[in-house]
Parts: sequence; C-alpha cells; structure tokens
Amino acid sequence: MAKTLVTFYTQTGNTERIARSIYQCLPVEKDIRKLSEVDSADLYKVIFLGFPIYNFEPPSQVKEFIRNHLYGKNIALFMTMALTSVPVNEQITQLYNLTISNCKACAQNSNILGVFDCPGELSEKTADALIKSPDPQLRSFGMLRHFSVGFPNENNISDAASFAKSIIMSFEKIYTIEHSRS
Repeated sequence: MAKTLVTFYTQTGNTERIARSIYQCLPVEKDIRKLSEVDSADLYKVIFLGFPIYNFEPPSQVKEFIRNHLYGKNIALFMTMALTSVPVNEQITQLYNLTISNCKACAQNSNILGVFDCPGELSEKTADALIKSPDPQLRSFGMLRHFSVGFPNENNISDAASFAKSIIMSFEKIYTIEHSRS
C-alpha cells in the first residue's frame, strides 16, 4: 500500500495526543507532521487530518489546508471538541450534529473515509472568553468547562487507534480490489 500521512493542527496538545496514537497503531508506511509542516499531500494515498473544533467548525488553517491540498484525496478526519464532554441535551445534540456537518462540508471535495471525534479539554482562556460573551448560549457553554478537564483520556486515545486501524483495513481491501482489476 502507498504511504499514509497523519497530520494535525493543535493548540493545547489534545489533538496531537490523538494524532500520535493514530500514527503509532498504523501498520503501514507512514509519516506524521504538524499541519504547518506539510507542503504537499501528493505522496500519500490516505491522509488522517486532525484538529480541534472552534465555533462548531474546523479552524481556518485546517479549512485552508483542505481547500489547497486535499481535493480528491482519501482522508479520515479526527477531531477533539469540548462539546462531547458536557452532559447531553437536545441543544448539545443539535450543536454536535452541526459541527460534524460543518466538518464534512469543508471536505466535500475529498473522499472522506471516516470521521472520529472525542472530547477535548476546553482551555481556560477559551472558557473565560465564552463566559464574557453577550450570547447566553456561549456563556453557558463556557461555564461547562469543568466537564472537559482530563480529556482526551486513555479510552479516547484507544478508540482513536481502533478507528485508524479500521480505516486502513477497509482502505487496503478496496485498494487491493481496485488494483487487481487493472
């Protein structure tokens, strides 16, 4: 199988922890790089792209990378978000669905092999900014920071590795079948 890239954008280190777990478990030729270190994705058949969620979507750096480098590429998205660490209610479920939809829309010109999300710790700085927001929904979310402390945990990291193995196994089967027909 061709080379696989694990690349990520991180602010607090949460997404990097997940990226390293994914990288370590992949039984294929692979590279791991911070998003800012990737000039081209041309050498790779599969790209695992990780990022934290900001405002219910990928950060601008990630959206730009997808636009500039991942057109038509086989990608698996993995993300950390504090949203999944708080108690679930109808509003949280709607925001979660919006977030996943926004992420997939950013990568609509890529072949999305899968999406993985796990809780990430909401930084104190972000929580403070949310609490000061005039928007009551954002203020209430900022006050839920304590639920996110300690994430991602070892179970989340293990789940990320399982996700990555599953993606690679499925892709290898499809890749092998397609190339045996050639």
